[in-house]
Amino acid sequence: MKMEMLINKYYEQLNENDLSTLHYIIENKKKCSELSITDLANSCNISKSSVLRTAQKLGFSGFSEFKYSLKLDIDPEAGKSKSYFQQTMVNVRRTMDFFEKADLLPIYEKIKFADHIYAYGTGWAQRNAIAELKRNFLNCGRMINNIEAKRELDMGIGFLNERDLLIIISLSGDISDIIEAIRLLSVKKVPVLSITNANFDHNELASLVPYNLYYHSTMYPLKNKHQIKEDPISLVTLSFLCEALFFGYLFQYPDNKEGRE
Repeated sequence: MKMEMLINKYYEQLNENDLSTLHYIIENKKKCSELSITDLANSCNISKSSVLRTAQKLGFSGFSEFKYSLKLDIDPEAGKSKSYFQQTMVNVRRTMDFFEKADLLPIYEKIKFADHIYAYGTGWAQRNAIAELKRNFLNCGRMINNIEAKRELDMGIGFLNERDLLIIISLSGDISDIIEAIRLLSVKKVPVLSITNANFDHNELASLVPYNLYYHSTMYPLKNKHQIKEDPISLVTLSFLCEALFFGYLFQYPDNKEGRE
C-alpha cells in the first residue's frame, strides 16, 4: 500500500509532529528511502524514537520495513528481487501487524451475536478461504452460510438485515459487479466485513463497508509462462488472516456459547 494511502488510512491516529515528518518524507521519498533512522530524525529535527513511533502508527513493525515500503513506492520492481520465502515472511509479518492494530472487538461481537452470518468470495481462492472460515467457526457453534454466486447475493439482499453479518473476501476490493448490492446493504444498515489485499491502491469495497481486515500478498511475474496462464499470486497470508480471525474470536469468547445473549 502506498505511503499516501497509509497516511489517509491512519490519519486520525497521527499528531502534528507525525504529519510534519510524513510531509517531509513524501516530498523527499528517494532521499529518505536511503537515510538511516538517525539521519532521517536529524533531517526532521525530531528524535529517533519519534520516527519509529510514526512508522508504527502506519502499521510497520519497524523502521527497516518502513524504508522498504518507501523503496517500493519509488520502484515497485524492487521487491521482486526477494525470494518467495523471504517475501512471504514479510507479508505474514505485515498482515499480522495490520491485524493487531485493527479494532477487532466490534468484529468479534458481530460474529458472536449475529442472527445469521453469510460470506461471499469474489474468486476461487477467496471461496476456498470462506470454506476454511466456515469449517473453523463451526467448531465453536457459529455457522457461516456460503453465498456461491453473485446471483445468490442479489437474491439474498432482501432477506438480510442489521442483525445479520456479511463477510466479503476480495483480492483487490474492485467490486464493480456488485457495487449496487453493497450500496443496498449499506442503506439497509447490514453490517459488512471486508477482507481484502492491502497492496491495491483503489479499494472500493473497504471504503464502502464499516468493518475491514487486510492481508498482504505478492504477485510473482514469470518469464516463462508455458506451464501457467498468468502470473501467480501468493495468498498464504489470506489463510493466515482467516485463522488469526478465528483464534482471536476463540480467545475472546472461550466459553463457546453461541447466539445473541
